[in-house]
Amino acid sequence: MRLETEKYDNRIREIKRDLHRHPEISFREYRTTRVIKQELESLGIELLDLKLDTGAVALLRGKKQGPLIALRADIDALQLKEETGAPDASENPGVMHGCGHDLHTASLLGAAMILSDMREELCANVLFIFQPAEEITAGAQLMLNHGLFEKYKPDMLFGIHNVPELPVGTAGVKLGALMSAKNNFSIKITGVGGHGALPHTTRDPIVCAASVINSVQSIVSRNVDPRDPAVLSVCSIHAGTQDNLIVDELTMTGSIRALSDGVMQTAIERLNDIVRSTAKAYGCGAEVMFNGGPPALVNDESMYRIAKTAAEKVLGPDGVMDIRPSMGSEDFAVFMKHVSGFFYFLGSGSRTRENYPWHSGRFQPDEDYLAIAAQLYAQSVLCSMQKPLSL
Repeated sequence: MRLETEKYDNRIREIKRDLHRHPEISFREYRTTRVIKQELESLGIELLDLKLDTGAVALLRGKKQGPLIALRADIDALQLKEETGAPDASENPGVMHGCGHDLHTASLLGAAMILSDMREELCANVLFIFQPAEEITAGAQLMLNHGLFEKYKPDMLFGIHNVPELPVGTAGVKLGALMSAKNNFSIKITGVGGHGALPHTTRDPIVCAASVINSVQSIVSRNVDPRDPAVLSVCSIHAGTQDNLIVDELTMTGSIRALSDGVMQTAIERLNDIVRSTAKAYGCGAEVMFNGGPPALVNDESMYRIAKTAAEKVLGPDGVMDIRPSMGSEDFAVFMKHVSGFFYFLGSGSRTRENYPWHSGRFQPDEDYLAIAAQLYAQSVLCSMQKPLSL
């Protein structure tokens, strides 16, 4: 079946390059959705209508009875200026596939090509999920709200994310927590504004905010067990218009990330306490709002065994390694609240040039990733059947 992957390799690369030239941000992936649907229809795979503007779901029916196995890829891009200078660089100014979702989409279409060629041998049905809006961690829940798992609820679900820090041809397969839960927050501090030359007549929210920012750094270092990973970041501050005006109000935003519910709850409580007590000390008012986010992504034991076997069949035992968890977040975890799932980290780093991280304008993963990811998606299906097959 590696020959079958080679048969489709050029087409998978063409799709990736086309998608990379035409990136679209979350919930605006209209052209991307058309490309996906056209490819699936050309393979004779049934499209399912969830009444969504973007994203796609399709069902491949195997010849023989067996489990329903879902494969998922995300399809959206970032608001980011591309600086790679690559021949297939973005033609949409200020928008870039800087996290590799073009790779994910093209490789899942590659898996659809492989598996559609094998449908007479499949003792399973395969649900292909092309999810919009992962970058804002909103697409998974929207698809569920539109009935994704009501008519076709998978027995198992697999997803893959490229990792430029891992060389192409390797995979990270982890049991347990792989990616963190996330909770976004917004803080509003209200004071009394006035002239910058008369600070004694004001209650300055900027000075108060500076103290808040310093104080909340103690949450992870002093309130969380150092053996439990957590991150609290203040990422934006909005206040002020002139150099001689003390403002009435300031807002700042950020996020808390943790691998366990207990740590997340501790961080939320301490953030609330610190913001409110600090604001009171400075004579200001404060409001803290939490916007929620995806839960921690946790690979379970039964799925781990299947995934590791699949990865070793594709890459060999030496190409598969246990890895440390990431403090990034993924709304694939939202799907995993409803079905058993597994999420792979698959190497996309070049062995011959410098590799830049996700969300960099110079992010440029190795295209050899594509065929490997397509094989890994397909092999995950084959290893999940009651009578497993190999590519």
